[in-house]
Amino acid sequence: MSTPLISQIHFSDSDTPRHQHYHLSCEMVFVEEGEAEFTIGEPHYQAKKNSILFINSCETHQMQVIKAPYRRYFAIVQLEELEHAFPSSVLPGIFKNRPEGYCHCVSLDAFGDEPSRLFARLLEESSSDAPFSEKMVRSLLEQLLILVYRACPGNFVEEGGSLQSRVHEIQRYIETHFTEEIRISQLAEKYYLNHCYLTHKFRELVGYSPKQYILMNRLSYAKELLETTDVQISQVAFQCGFGDVNNFSRSFREWFSLSPKQYRESRR
Repeated sequence: MSTPLISQIHFSDSDTPRHQHYHLSCEMVFVEEGEAEFTIGEPHYQAKKNSILFINSCETHQMQVIKAPYRRYFAIVQLEELEHAFPSSVLPGIFKNRPEGYCHCVSLDAFGDEPSRLFARLLEESSSDAPFSEKMVRSLLEQLLILVYRACPGNFVEEGGSLQSRVHEIQRYIETHFTEEIRISQLAEKYYLNHCYLTHKFRELVGYSPKQYILMNRLSYAKELLETTDVQISQVAFQCGFGDVNNFSRSFREWFSLSPKQYRESRR
């Protein structure tokens, strides 16, 4: 059975924030009514009615309700399935690429009630066993992302020839091999790029250096293992690609302000 493009979608009017993290998945939040403050990494956003937010699994985030009632749709989109669904398209990049000037929160006010209608249909089709429901989900999501593109084209990285294609290949390589030892110099050689130039272009297109991106993927996977399994912390470190548990614990604490043990306990 194939993995669905949208693995979870909910409509909620609860004021309690949802805290769920899925490895190589992305969160999409649409505010239908009310207002909330989102902190995604360092940036702060006031998400008002008809705002949509995109948060990838590597990004830490917090939410606080400012104006009730706070009603929103919350969806988990599978990154790998997303790229299969939209090959050679700039649309999936909104979930994981962070070019200069990127804004996690986009207003869709210009489109009236169309975004709400699309989310309601996504919720309906995602829980349906009707024929071609997954194809309908793909179509609805594509329509939604087109609206986002029209509202904020600067959030999308346009393909600009072979160099950008190679950078995106490197990005996908990291996403599928981050549990292994990866040397940036070897990546540069593999894709026929100068080491420093690769780092510069990768940061420009993705928003992070290759080294940071490897670390973020490893830590995101570690969070999933800590939340969903009882694997010993030392084994979590090795399964995520860290050479030793001390390096893992130090990096985890620096990124999330909690030790791996404290994080696991906070989620139980």
